[in-house]
Amino acid sequence: MSDVKKNSKKTTKKTNKKDIISLEEADSIYHVSLLAQATCVIGVLAISVLAIFENSFTVPIEVLVGITLFLMAFNNYNLFKRKGMTAIYIIFGLISFIVGIMGYFK
Repeated sequence: MSDVKKNSKKTTKKTNKKDIISLEEADSIYHVSLLAQATCVIGVLAISVLAIFENSFTVPIEVLVGITLFLMAFNNYNLFKRKGMTAIYIIFGLISFIVGIMGYFK
């Protein structure tokens, strides 16, 4: 009977290891997503300064704001566990992304 328990525990451990990512992998994913969000915010600020002098930069701003909002939704849902604001970020990200794409085709 003890052999059966040992075998069942071994198979359970094997399936759990496949399904769960390690803490180091999770940390690296979250660090990359936060770095991408910070980079997008800096990009939006830089392109906004350019848009003051040239009107043609409004479309890239809209698209980059949409991408930034999607990254914010991802970070908000996975890192900070605030699910209420995630839906708002996704909705405004879609709106910003669609407005940017439509402005490109005008």
